[in-house]
Amino acid sequence: MEKHHLDPQTVKEIEALVEEIAARVTSVHDAEFHRAAAVLAHELPRPLREALVDFRLREPSGALLVSGLPVDDDRLGPTPSHWHQPAGTPSPSLREEIAFGLLAQILGDPFGYATLHNGLLMHNIIPIKGYEKEQIAFGSEETLEWHTEEAFHVNRSAYTALMCLRNPYGAPTTYADVADLEISPEDAEVLRGPWFETRPSGSHSAQRNNFAELVLAEDRERWGRSFAETDDIHRHPVVQPILSGHEDQPYLCIDPDCMTAVNDEAAGALERLCAEVNRKIQDVTLAPGDLLFMDNYRAIHGRKPFKARFDGSDRWLKRMNISRDLRPSRARRLSPDSRIIF
Repeated sequence: MEKHHLDPQTVKEIEALVEEIAARVTSVHDAEFHRAAAVLAHELPRPLREALVDFRLREPSGALLVSGLPVDDDRLGPTPSHWHQPAGTPSPSLREEIAFGLLAQILGDPFGYATLHNGLLMHNIIPIKGYEKEQIAFGSEETLEWHTEEAFHVNRSAYTALMCLRNPYGAPTTYADVADLEISPEDAEVLRGPWFETRPSGSHSAQRNNFAELVLAEDRERWGRSFAETDDIHRHPVVQPILSGHEDQPYLCIDPDCMTAVNDEAAGALERLCAEVNRKIQDVTLAPGDLLFMDNYRAIHGRKPFKARFDGSDRWLKRMNISRDLRPSRARRLSPDSRIIF
């Protein structure tokens, strides 16, 4: 894992850019914010830009941890009780979100899926009461099993990014890099074949997104079609390889909870790969002000269980999906500068 710590002068320069953008926008979900961030990201301090560009171009590791971003815990107020917020309500973490979005622009374009958190481009990752035992991001008491983010999706992200606002009990994120895995040549050959049926997770369902409540009436039909198409993938799963790319430095796409091998040979290779990941997986305990950028073609991630308090002091992360090129998803977006994939 690569690491980069923000020194006081860098923080000061980031805060000046945040101030400039905060005077112009009220939400990081608006196109206006992303236009501004795409321009002003070029004014981030050079050492920070160099670390992010190096991570993107050289692919030295599956993750880059940037630490030292200030987080004003008092201004944040209580950890939200749900991932959405009422329309028109300003986010108490807007300044932190702007900084997060600025850094993300060096890697690519943040985007959202219509079927995940109602298309929001930046997600609240918090425990939600009633979902403690669920295998989803807002569960808590069950292990969130390691996975490639949106492994089933033809437009899966190049990077998955997390920003920690609050983590009082040190609940760890889990992480492993494909470069650290020992895979036999025989298994690698099988894992490169189209032998693995992949389905969406339960997070991509209308029941988990409350879309009818939160989406404008004129958009509900379009959103409904997106959920119907995603549901159809459960009946007709995507069949794809797990390994791809260069023979010596492969890319990885895997989600064991949502993936089934189509034959015994593939099932054996998948089982051995999962055992190897479990052997090499490590904990990454994020502290407030930590930003973890993960290469979604190299790294898998999850989360260990924790006991949520539901008293406003719980773990609170922000999450973004980042694309290196939005154009392949143009047929599924409403306009060139729209970032919601239907």
